[in-house]
Amino acid sequence: AWDITRGGLTEGGDSIVVAIVDGGFDITHPDIHFHKNYSDPPNAFDDDLNGYIDDYDGWNAGNNTGTITSASHGTHLCGIVGGIGNNSIGVAGVNWNVQIMPVIYGTLTDANAIASYTYVLDSKREWLNSNGAKGAFIVATNSSFGIDLQQPSAHPLWCAMYDSLGSVGILSAAATANQNYNIDTQGDMPTACPSNYLITVTNTRADDTKGTAGYGATTIDLGAPGTNIYSTLPSNNYGTMTGTSMATPHVAGAVALIYSIPCAAFQTAVHNDPAGTALLVKQFILQGVDSVTDLIGTTVSNGRLNIYKSLMLAMSHFGCPVGVNEISANEKFPMTISPNPS
Repeated sequence: AWDITRGGLTEGGDSIVVAIVDGGFDITHPDIHFHKNYSDPPNAFDDDLNGYIDDYDGWNAGNNTGTITSASHGTHLCGIVGGIGNNSIGVAGVNWNVQIMPVIYGTLTDANAIASYTYVLDSKREWLNSNGAKGAFIVATNSSFGIDLQQPSAHPLWCAMYDSLGSVGILSAAATANQNYNIDTQGDMPTACPSNYLITVTNTRADDTKGTAGYGATTIDLGAPGTNIYSTLPSNNYGTMTGTSMATPHVAGAVALIYSIPCAAFQTAVHNDPAGTALLVKQFILQGVDSVTDLIGTTVSNGRLNIYKSLMLAMSHFGCPVGVNEISANEKFPMTISPNPS
């Protein structure tokens, strides 16, 4: 996949952003490129008039401020989506230089989940309405949180947010339960929500068996690696974590990587029809899976994420040959190549 693109920018030069909604983030970690809202520096004023005071670093929906506090879980997700590549430290994420927008939900309630997604939605709308001068070009959210054994009917406004995000071209990747629940019948929030713009993810091991995680032939879309995943941790540290939480940012990262393909026709579609193109990207991800025994009949796609196949499907759909544009794709952002220590 990285022979086609390593992420970060669209063919037209737009900076790609993934919004991660979680409990906290170490925004000083040197191996993560966090998005900054330069239009609203921290000075106790809403300089960019977007309704959020001092959202320079992101947004904390839990206390309605721009204060981003640190936590291990959210920091770990960031490295999976976009640990900076080729910088001689730590890890490389699915994308080598994508921007991460940190959003803290605080106490998990419907109201806080909705407020978190609303900030993301407002940021993308602002980008669209200003032709990129303000806001952020967000293509995906990552939600590695939720409430087990809950039915969508009890959380209609929360579920509705995924359609709202989709209307402006944002796909949402969500982690299912870390128990062997049949989500089709037993429910889960948010992975039982019916939105077409939601991609629901279960956890697979290195041998392509399903981990201890939810499943569902109609509710859980695919599996992705989520067991013993090595990634970023606070205070410039690294370590392993396991769960659907780790599987899901592989999928959110895959969405962002697809948006960076070297393909002018795809870029045109993104600008002319953000919502419709987002649904195509979801289709490329689900159709590109590798079929694996543990996921056949227990997921929508019957398989585990294969980012290379999904990229190839996207390139083929829009008639963009692979190979001709590989060099330009690889050089879409400066990469520092360290000298050989020998």
